Amino acid sequence: MRIAQLQRPIVAAASSITRTTHTATIRQLQEALGQLRIGASNAAVVEGRRYASVKSQGAYKIRDTSTIPKKLGAKKSGDSYVITGNIIYKQRGTIWFAGENCGMGRDHTIFALASGYVKYYRDPARHPKRQYIGVVFDKTDTLPYPPHAMRKRRLNMLASPVPPPQPEPALSASGIPTQVVRQGTGRKPHPRDERVMRLRTDGSYAYAEESWKLGTLVRTEKRKVGSRRVAMRHRRRRARAIGLEMRAEREDKIARRKEALDAKRAAQARKWKEYRARKAAEGAGGPGSGGSEVTPPKPTAEA
Repeated sequence: MRIAQLQRPIVAAASSITRTTHTATIRQLQEALGQLRIGASNAAVVEGRRYASVKSQGAYKIRDTSTIPKKLGAKKSGDSYVITGNIIYKQRGTIWFAGENCGMGRDHTIFALASGYVKYYRDPARHPKRQYIGVVFDKTDTLPYPPHAMRKRRLNMLASPVPPPQPEPALSASGIPTQVVRQGTGRKPHPRDERVMRLRTDGSYAYAEESWKLGTLVRTEKRKVGSRRVAMRHRRRRARAIGLEMRAEREDKIARRKEALDAKRAAQARKWKEYRARKAAEGAGGPGSGGSEVTPPKPTAEA
């Protein structure tokens, strides 16, 4: 409570005391209260204040960067076992270089590319001053390997004997061929048009082409995305190849027609020759062989 709030109650109490007490004492009290000059503008505070009992902490300051640990150095010692991806050495700059079965990150961290044992070594044949970190599969191995030696790689595969392929018989148990080769059309069939038909094993005595071979019959061409000029060049080359193939087929067709016509004319000439020889033999040996007119035979469909 403020003293300004106590001014009126004290004055009222002092005025009531004048009735029972001495007048001088009341006047002294009023003078003392008047010297305080209690007012609304300069009111004195008499209420209690609570102060902090714990000292406040200062602002946190980040330490100097030179004192923050970077955790550099070797993470795996020599002959220690590591798996793929384990960090072997962290550094700033190329103090050590990645050797056998090891890789280097963009912050020069050396890590293992395969499971094995860590080896720290030097390779004068590779570089006279550099030092390397490598990983070997056998703990007794030493790096570097001899020059021109076979490189060791772990492929996670087991060695298994491969049996030799069994020769396929030319005839099946029923006595029919196990496969039939079907050539392409034309006088000079292209090798890509050969189709090997194998005997089916389901007992149907039918020939069918292998499934993987059917996929190769479909010609797919991937267009190279990029220059329009390159695409037009491929198009012209493809059109030229198609034109040459069509021309070869046309020439082959003309040649086959010519061969058929020549064969037909040769057969007709042969029949004429046989007919004349037969008639000459009949006229020379038989009676009444006069100058009869020779009638040529009619050409048949077989000619």
